[in-house]
Amino acid sequence: MTSFPDIEYYSTFCKKFTKNLSDFSEIAFEKFVQANDYNIKYTKSTLDNTNNTLAAMLEIKDPQKVVKFSQNSIKPVSAKLTDYFKEIYKINSDFLKSGSQYVESESEEMNKIISDQVEEMSKNAPAGTEGVVAITKSSVATSISIYDSITKAAKQVFEIVDNNIDAASKVSESVASGSNKTKSKKAA
Repeated sequence: MTSFPDIEYYSTFCKKFTKNLSDFSEIAFEKFVQANDYNIKYTKSTLDNTNNTLAAMLEIKDPQKVVKFSQNSIKPVSAKLTDYFKEIYKINSDFLKSGSQYVESESEEMNKIISDQVEEMSKNAPAGTEGVVAITKSSVATSISIYDSITKAAKQVFEIVDNNIDAASKVSESVASGSNKTKSKKAA
């Protein structure tokens, strides 16, 4: 009597693994293309804005107006830069979430296979090896438990980072809009 599953079991597992790996690779490539497209659009937009700003500044003849114009032109740059980093972070975050879901589903499957194999092995273990079987079962259970704890902690850290990014973005937006309102009140 053997403790190993038949070849069809491994074949099915390999097919599933290959499909999941292909799906994951497709997601990774999609996010890579998305980030590159966004970088190209942002760079083109930045170049266009810079050229338009410089052209407008060169039309001004009064030096004081040039200084005021340049100060006013720089302020929107920080908001655009914040938006840029938020979008790139979102693309990377989506990819990491997809990756973690993939790893999690694969590790659950692998944990099940290992647990089943250890259980099957323990049924067919020779007499007198009960201690080794118990240690092996305990080690596998502990490893799976530690991995689950690490995965849960990583998810919590990821959620905290996401929440902090969102909060920082909202503060940044409110500060930027608040400074614009203050200027509008002073001008009136």
